[in-house]
Amino acid sequence: MSEHAGSAAIERFLASMPSDAAEAAVDGLRLDEIARLAGLAASYWHSVAFAAARGDAMTVAVHCRQAASVTRAVFAVLKALEAREIGP
Repeated sequence: MSEHAGSAAIERFLASMPSDAAEAAVDGLRLDEIARLAGLAASYWHSVAFAAARGDAMTVAVHCRQAASVTRAVFAVLKALEAREIGP
């Protein structure tokens, strides 16, 4: 492969990479999703508090599982966001 052909391949590769604006837009969507999931988690924890005050252990368990699931989803989104910020 000639030097010129290698340069063309590199240029094609670089052109195929997402732009800074596209990456910023994806980051914004990830942060919006974290905010949405945090709202859900807060709602589940409020439900846990009310159910506990009523002595409803089954509802406490259900909402704790929901809050845990949403928290795991937040960490998955956060991991993707951090991976892009840290880079290869």
